[in-house]
Amino acid sequence: MTRELEGKRALVTGSSAGIGEATARMMADAGARVFVHGRDQSRTEAVALAIGAPFHVADLCNPDDVEALVDAVNQAFGGIDILVNNAGGESSGGGNAAWFEATPDIWLKTYNANLISAVRLIHAFAPGMKERGHGRIINIGSGIAHTPQPMIPDYAGAKAAMTNSTISLAKALARTGVTANIITPGLIATRQVRQWLMGLAEKQNWGTDWEAIEKKAAARVGPNLVGRLGTPEDIARGVMFFASPSADYLSGVELRMDGGQP
Repeated sequence: MTRELEGKRALVTGSSAGIGEATARMMADAGARVFVHGRDQSRTEAVALAIGAPFHVADLCNPDDVEALVDAVNQAFGGIDILVNNAGGESSGGGNAAWFEATPDIWLKTYNANLISAVRLIHAFAPGMKERGHGRIINIGSGIAHTPQPMIPDYAGAKAAMTNSTISLAKALARTGVTANIITPGLIATRQVRQWLMGLAEKQNWGTDWEAIEKKAAARVGPNLVGRLGTPEDIARGVMFFASPSADYLSGVELRMDGGQP
């Protein structure tokens, strides 16, 4: 990988695992100074040690934790050039809450985790980017924003709001040198998704071979044109593109990385 992010300062939230971890590693390989964030102390520290980066453990649903994270980043880097809002979470009602089981309190918690947490960090770091005349804000949404179902409506709604707010943010940042874009992944084989699919495979008698399970999942659970699930590295490459000089002309863009999901 070329060192196209040499000297850039990046905060990748939720970088203790999955898409965030893959992104942090790629950015470090490309020369960026990366700040690692997570909620699990051991996993967050392990990623930070692996790439030689500072880290901070914080619950982004807690405003005090967000303030402490921002302070830690500013003390380490004196500001950032790239903000990747990757942290989020499933529906606060669990992975299968039906529409009328998702109470207003559940909606609020899910929006806090998946949208408001990102808004807090944008408010914290975008002004400095504007002053310097350069910056990249890259949000991670979800393909479920385009394919809402009767289940987990709070999560789908929050992710749809993330897409909408990213486009409005790009307009608010017009002609400042700061861009805002969003990636909406399809079904990605993170550790949690693999565990969930293994459990589903047992119930559906799909066997225990992961390759066979993945093919069935790509056909029945998250059907797409490619015929496989995405990987964290697939999405990280999209983030790297938006962070790179090659994306200077792009703002307000939604990049759907879902394997051609109908």
